[in-house]
Amino acid sequence: MSKSYRKQDKSMSTIKDVAKYAGVSTATVSRVLNKKGPLSEKTIQKVNEAVEKLAYHPNVLARSLASGKNNTIGVLVPSYDHPFWSELLQKMEEEAKRKGYNVLFTCFLGTLEEKQKALEYLISRQVNGIIVCAYPDSDFWKEAKKKFNLPVAFMVNVSGCDPSVISDDKQGGLLAARHLIAKGCKKLVHISGNLSYYKEADDRTYAFVEEAKRRNVDCYVYQNTIDITKLEELQKLVNKVFYEQPDMDGMFLSNDILAAQCIAFALSQGLRIPDDLRIIGYDDIYISSLIYPSLTTIRQNYSVLAETALENVLAQINGEKVEEVTVIPVELIERKTT
Repeated sequence: MSKSYRKQDKSMSTIKDVAKYAGVSTATVSRVLNKKGPLSEKTIQKVNEAVEKLAYHPNVLARSLASGKNNTIGVLVPSYDHPFWSELLQKMEEEAKRKGYNVLFTCFLGTLEEKQKALEYLISRQVNGIIVCAYPDSDFWKEAKKKFNLPVAFMVNVSGCDPSVISDDKQGGLLAARHLIAKGCKKLVHISGNLSYYKEADDRTYAFVEEAKRRNVDCYVYQNTIDITKLEELQKLVNKVFYEQPDMDGMFLSNDILAAQCIAFALSQGLRIPDDLRIIGYDDIYISSLIYPSLTTIRQNYSVLAETALENVLAQINGEKVEEVTVIPVELIERKTT
């Protein structure tokens, strides 16, 4: 093989080109690339040099067609904009790579047509399993799992959709209520998530409200059904809460973005935090420690959530049984807003 040939066509190099350049068989090249079988250091070096010189990249699609497995997990997410999902997905990809898998992300907003398109997209890419981070329709996924015999793990808790991996939101609501009450708050306000969709949002709210009731502390709940990326609409909700509850002294928000907006609005109205108003968020996204004042929040364990969801899918791929629901503990992180 001439130097001019290598320079011109190295982007299209095949395993045969690598074998010819190294002076070995294609089987030997395959063993070197897959780190299988006894091989001399000299042979390994020759093959690696040929791979580098020819800029050879194995055809993953061809491998998957031949083996029926491409070591890829599909992940359905409701939004790339929400910091919680972006941080979770990063941990998921890191964990997948450690286990020798790739991840393929796709986003859908929840309509039946979008779910169908997203599922067909992942199936056409021959993923080995799917992790569903968006709100799942139990009937839709029951039918899909039956039709495609596809391992699926969910990161929201909906009846009939298992296995699920969720944070301990009851614990989160309880921690938030106890912390605010311990700080002397007498009138609490909670802005919840969409209670008609997510069971965990309901669990979080129920635990917070019940603990306030048990401690004889007034508590008012506002439900947020607005997409987290629609900041102007969220601000209207925040304005409404501050207008209707001017004497509140403690707030528990369903996510840190909403909490950050409440901090900004409170400061703009001349309120002192935490002297006049104490605020707790949820998730502990990275900006929570950067805003001023830094946000007290309920931390979800991104690493454990991602690792457990991935392990649930891999266990199903290997024919193993998994827990129907795995609950991951949360933690209160106290900063300057309380």
